[in-house]
Amino acid sequence: MELKKIIMGCRTFRYKFAIHICGFLSLLVLSSCAAQYPLNTKIEITEGSGAPYDEPAQNDHSDLVLILAFSGGGTRAASLAYGTLEALKQVELPEQTVSSPLGEKPRTMLNQISAITAVSGGSFTAAYYGIHGEGIFKDFKERCLLKDIQGDLLRKLFNPFNWPRLSSPRFGRSDLAQEYYDEILFKGATLADMIGKDRPSIVILATDAIEGVGFPFIPDTFKWICSDFSRFPVARAVTASSAVPGAFSPVVLKNYVESCKTEAPAWMQNALENPDPSSRTYHMAVRVSSYLDQRKKPFIYLVDGGISDNLGLRTIIDTVTLRGGLRDSLAKAERKGTRRIAFIIVDAETEEKASWGFLGEVPGIGAILGASSTIMINKYNFETLDLLHRSIRAWQIEEAESTSPLDFYLIHLNFNFLPEKAERDYFHGIPTTLTLPEDQVDRLRSVAAKLLYTSPDFQRLVHDMGGKILTPRKQSSGKVDSHYGLNE
Repeated sequence: MELKKIIMGCRTFRYKFAIHICGFLSLLVLSSCAAQYPLNTKIEITEGSGAPYDEPAQNDHSDLVLILAFSGGGTRAASLAYGTLEALKQVELPEQTVSSPLGEKPRTMLNQISAITAVSGGSFTAAYYGIHGEGIFKDFKERCLLKDIQGDLLRKLFNPFNWPRLSSPRFGRSDLAQEYYDEILFKGATLADMIGKDRPSIVILATDAIEGVGFPFIPDTFKWICSDFSRFPVARAVTASSAVPGAFSPVVLKNYVESCKTEAPAWMQNALENPDPSSRTYHMAVRVSSYLDQRKKPFIYLVDGGISDNLGLRTIIDTVTLRGGLRDSLAKAERKGTRRIAFIIVDAETEEKASWGFLGEVPGIGAILGASSTIMINKYNFETLDLLHRSIRAWQIEEAESTSPLDFYLIHLNFNFLPEKAERDYFHGIPTTLTLPEDQVDRLRSVAAKLLYTSPDFQRLVHDMGGKILTPRKQSSGKVDSHYGLNE
C-alpha cells in the first residue's frame, strides 16, 4: 500500500513538473514570436532634403571652429577620447579672446568645441558628452570605462532567458546590446537630447553594410528615409556605430521614403546628371540615391562605423565638398566670423603584432580575418589622413587670396608620436576590447593629455588664442598625473 502511494506520488509530481515545463517552454516560444527590434519612427515631410550633413558648429560665439574626431578601438578609444576632453578642460582662455554664455565658469578650450564626430568605441564618449556636457566627468569613468561591458554582454548572450528572443529573425545580438547600453549609460535619451544652443554638434557614424558608405546620425540623413531623428535612441545609434560584424548583428532601420515627398537634393541631382566616376560627389550620389527608392531599399542595415571611416574625418571633408567649398560651408553654418579652424584627431590605432606570426603554423580563419581587418582599417586610416592633409593644403591655397585668410591647425593624437619605444609598445599592446583594467584606463587618460599638450599645432593654437595650460592635472581619484613631464 505504501509502495502504491509512493508510485502515485511520483506520477503526480512528474505530471505537475511536465505541466510547468510545458508552460515555461510555451512562454519561451511566445517570447520568441513576439521579439522585435525597435523600429525607427516615421515622420512626414514635404520639402526636399538639403545638404546631407548638418552644420559642423553650434557655438557661434567664438572665432574658432574646433572639430574633434574620436576614432574606434573599444574601451581603449573611449578612454583616450575621455582623456582628451579632460585635457581640453585644463586649457584656460582669456575673456578678451572668446566670449562665452557660461557665466562665471572659466573659459576653457573644452567649451569651444564646435563638433565631435565619433566612431565605434569613441562614440560612447561623444554621446555621453553630448547628453551631459561637463557632467561626463562625474561618473563616465565608473559607468563606462571601468565597466566590464564585454563580460556583461557575454553573460546576457549565454543567459537561456534571452535565447528565445535571439532565435527570432527580428531580434539580434545588437538589439540586446542596445538594451544594456541604455540601462547603464543613456537612460532613454534620444538624438534630440544632444542638440541645443551652445552645445557642440555630435555626429555618430555607422556604416551602411550594403552600400559601403558612412551613415551619420544627423537630421538630414533621417530626412532621406522619412524618419524621425528626434525620437531615435542614442543607445541604438551607439550600438550601430560599434556593431563589429560577426560579434554583433546589424542594426536595422526601416526606410519610409515613399510616405513622404522627399526629393533628391540639388547636389545629388547635379552629380547624377553629370556623371564623373573620379568625383567624390558623384561616387557618394550614386550610393546615397538608393535611399530615395524604397522598393529597392526598404531597409538599411548598419554595422561598425570603422569599416567606412575609422577616424570620422571623411564626413567632415564630404560636408565641405558638397556645400561648395570651405567659405560656403562656413557661411551656411553662420560662421562668417571664423578666423581659425582646428582639427583634433583622437586616433587610438594600435600596431599589435599577431602572436601566430612567430609560430610557423597555419593560422585559423579567425586569426586571418582579424589580421585582415586590422590591416585594412590601418591602411584606410592613412589614406583618410592623407586626404585631410591634401584638403587643408587646397583650402590654404584658396585662402591665400583672401584679405583675412584662415589659420589651420591639424592636431593628431597617435601613440606613434610618443618618444619612448617602451611607452609606444605599451599602448600598442592594449587590446581592442570592451573591458580594460583601471590602470590601463588611467594611463590612456594621461597619455591623451601628454599627446595633446606636446603637439606643436596645439601649442600654436593655445599661443595664438592667448591661452595657458593648467598643470598638473588631478585625476578623479585625487592623484596628480606627473608623468607627462609638462612642468619639468
